[in-house]
Formats: sequence, structure tokens, C-alpha cells
Amino acid sequence: MAKILKYILFFLSAVLFTLVTVYVYVKIPYPIDEEKTVHIQKGKTLREIAKVLKKEGVIKDENIFLIYSLIRGKSLKAGYYRFSGSYSIEDIWNVLYKGEEILYPFTIIPGEDLFDIAKKLNSHGFLERETFLEYVFNSDNVKKFGLEGISFEGYFPPETYYISKNSDVEYVVKAFLREFKKKYYPLKRLFENKGMDFYEGMIIASMVEKESPIDEEKPIIAGIIIKRLKKNMLLQVDPTVIYSLKLEGKWNGKLGGDIMKFDSPYNTYLYKGLPPTPISSFSIESLNAVLNYVETDYLYYFSPDGKRHIFSRTYREHLIKLKKYR
Repeated sequence: MAKILKYILFFLSAVLFTLVTVYVYVKIPYPIDEEKTVHIQKGKTLREIAKVLKKEGVIKDENIFLIYSLIRGKSLKAGYYRFSGSYSIEDIWNVLYKGEEILYPFTIIPGEDLFDIAKKLNSHGFLERETFLEYVFNSDNVKKFGLEGISFEGYFPPETYYISKNSDVEYVVKAFLREFKKKYYPLKRLFENKGMDFYEGMIIASMVEKESPIDEEKPIIAGIIIKRLKKNMLLQVDPTVIYSLKLEGKWNGKLGGDIMKFDSPYNTYLYKGLPPTPISSFSIESLNAVLNYVETDYLYYFSPDGKRHIFSRTYREHLIKLKKYR
């Protein structure tokens, strides 16, 4: 009897020791030597996640983390996580369960187009270039969001966004569109009140953005574009040629000569009217410039320094000024 009692006491002591050990590992914070960034890839099992956390020095015992995860019976989210300070296993588990990922800044600069954005998303580790381009140039995806146009060009405002590197393409697109609807959509009613088409305004704003970085020039340039449209003149906006070449993967950084005759509905040297979509992102200032365009006698302009523009009323005057600055 005494022997049996001895075994029982030994067993209970072992159980108690195990429970205390588990409690210590699960509940007591464990200091991490230095800040750790951990990537939990999609499709990883609980055991594989535990191994990654142990390897990165975020937890001491992968088996206890695994047991605790199995007891909780919930799925953990993939993603990039940053740990700094002291964490218990329960703390770590909660971070992964709630998906409290690191959000990285991603900036769209005024005048960047979908190709520029795709390249940056890829180089910064957010999305594959082709995955993004395939999605944003799919007109069915555009319709799904109730938007006008055959691509998302012009719908992603210049701004710094904070997004996860574990995000899928639709999540990223939605983040961009939220900013558009918050900042740009309120102007839609103002356009309608003036009898102006909002989407056409977006297209003009993108050309204005590409033509001039100077805010005070923008309403003048917008006015010239609108005036040429009314006169049924070719717009002859150089960036539309560049965009047409980008769409076909033929832009090599050089403009002029026969390239200006590249056949595309976006080429405003060949086709009258507006291109089918915007040709880039644009600032709220450029959209306001279209809404509040300035009527002048000017029909032509050029920039001798790539910044400020010189304006002319006639083609003859335009040629004289061009000759003077070349």
C-alpha cells in the first residue's frame, strides 16, 4: 500500500511539475534579446510555425507552443510579425491568431501609372508585378467595384499607404480605392453640378499631372486641353504616346520621330478626343484644376526646362518661341 501511495505521489508531483512548467512557459513573459521580424508563410502547419518561432528566438519551447495551440484549437494567420520586448507563449499565440502583422509604408507618387506602381509593389516585396497588372487591367474587376473604365488607371491616389506584405492583390486594390473614394469622390458631384463628366475629368487630370508639376499652371493647361477638345483639335499630349507604348511593352525611354505615330487609341497625336482611360495617378490639385480650369486665348504650350511652360495663342507664335528656346 505504501509503495502504491509512493507511486501516486510521484505521479501527482510529476503532473504538478508539468503543469507549473507549462504555466510558466505559457503565461510568464519571455524577454527577446533583440527585435525580431518573423515571416509565417501561408500553408504552414502548427508544428512548422512552432519551429520557425523557436528558430527565430521568439519562444523557448516549440513543443509547449504546439500543445497550447492544439488546446486553443484555432487557426493562426500567416504574415510578417515584429516582436520586441517580452512575450509569453500566450502573447505570441494571440498576435498570430489576431493577425497583428507589421504594416509597411508604400507610397504612390503623383504621375505614377499602373506599371510604375506594379514595379514598386514587386521590388518592395508586396506583390508580384504580373499578378498586380493582370488584376488591374481586367475590366471585369473594374466593374466589380462599380467603377467606370477598362482598367484601374487613375483610381489609385498619390498617398502613403500602410499595408501588409502578406496581402493579396484585391486587398491592396481595396486599400487604394478607399483613399480614392474618401478624397476624390466628393468632387464628383461638383463636376456634375457644372455639367462636366467626372471620368473625363479624371482623364484630363492625369494628362495635366503628367504635363506640369506646377500647381498654378495646371488650371491653364486644363483649360487648353478642354479648349482643344471643343475645337475638335488633336490634343498632342506627349505622355499619352508614352502610355500607349507602355501598354504594348514597347516604351524604351525615348520619344520623337516615327514613335509619335505609334498606332493606339491612347495616342493623342493620331486620334482626336480623350484617351480611353486616365494615363496615370494624379493629385487632388490636378483634379481641382480641371474642375476650375482657366479659359485663356492659349492653344499651345511647351516647357523649355521640363518644369514651367511657355504658352502661345497660335501655332506660328508657338513655333517662333520653340525656335528661340532651342
